[in-house]
Amino acid sequence: MNNHPKYFIFAGEPSGDLHGSHLIDSLKKNAPPVTIYGVGGPAMRAQGIHCIYQMEDFQVMGFSDVLKSFPKLYTLFYKVLNAILLRQPDCVILIDYPGFNLRLAKKLRKKGFKGKIVQYISPSVWAHGKKRIDLMVQNLDLLLTIFPFEEAYFSHTSLMTKYVGNPLIENIRSYSYNPNWIQKMGLPITENIVGIFPGSRIGEIERNLPLQLEAAELLKGKHSDIVYALSYAQDSLLPAIYKALEKSSLVINKDIYLVPSKFNYELMKSCRTALAKGGTITLELALHHCPSVVVYKVTKLNYLIAKYILKLNLPYYCIVNIIANEEVYPELIDKDISVDLLYKKLEKLLVDESLRKRVIGKCIEVENYLGQQQASHEAMSAITGLLK
Repeated sequence: MNNHPKYFIFAGEPSGDLHGSHLIDSLKKNAPPVTIYGVGGPAMRAQGIHCIYQMEDFQVMGFSDVLKSFPKLYTLFYKVLNAILLRQPDCVILIDYPGFNLRLAKKLRKKGFKGKIVQYISPSVWAHGKKRIDLMVQNLDLLLTIFPFEEAYFSHTSLMTKYVGNPLIENIRSYSYNPNWIQKMGLPITENIVGIFPGSRIGEIERNLPLQLEAAELLKGKHSDIVYALSYAQDSLLPAIYKALEKSSLVINKDIYLVPSKFNYELMKSCRTALAKGGTITLELALHHCPSVVVYKVTKLNYLIAKYILKLNLPYYCIVNIIANEEVYPELIDKDISVDLLYKKLEKLLVDESLRKRVIGKCIEVENYLGQQQASHEAMSAITGLLK
């Protein structure tokens, strides 16, 4: 091994792009010079990765979206595979995106790739895909996990597995909050901001936002001093958001304000409560100690696949509740969702001080459980150790 390691890093979605950018920064600071190729988004490109394809080409979510995008993803898969085989890096680092990445690892091995293969962020084998454990053991050299409980699922195998800390802890700790964000967004100064996080994709907006807005109307009818702040991930989602708002009695820039996701952390810090679509956002809310209600509205196809093919049967779906092993955040899943129930759960978190205190206490426990490790530094140490 020479002193000039070559890495190929793949990130297929925005969260992976952010984690990848921190990892690249750590790799460059630790052992320059390094050559880093791969697939990434704006954050990884800003760190100087030689991008062969852009992350934006790979963004899909849910089984129905994957089915629609399958021909494109199939073509891209082989282009990425061939790019790795052509460059023969010392190490391939695959970030999250398990459906694609585990197939890529398997195919690389089948084609005789001799370099190291690392998966950064484990697929949720505790939720579904326990069969994936064998696939990972056969094809990976190192698995880096972001939840402490995940290591136990691999303890009976030969796969080197390491908990590196949770990247969100690092993101939040290093984040510079804008003290003037409320004035910038034109929100009134109030203690009663309720955040609405409907999701970052068009299908999620269409499925979740109408329900969230109906519950918000009911709450506003009873608590007139509430101000809603609706987070949107990108401008392309605004038409779908406006369409949902047209059917609502909430008035833009009076009852409800649209806030770009670049201010998500500021919003979470300022919220009294939040209404959120399930996903990473719920853990970010917990790390900001913000009591929240979680909604999962999925497509019929996704629901049927989850129920009958993957046989998902979890006591909880929200990661905050999975970590705590109890219901910290009320979660309403698909058939259980009613606007009235959503409104009642949200109101309770808004006004019941003893419940709020309990929920915030549990959020702090979740934060303490995740620890204070700097995930990108720990991941870099484990990866460079693998190459020695």
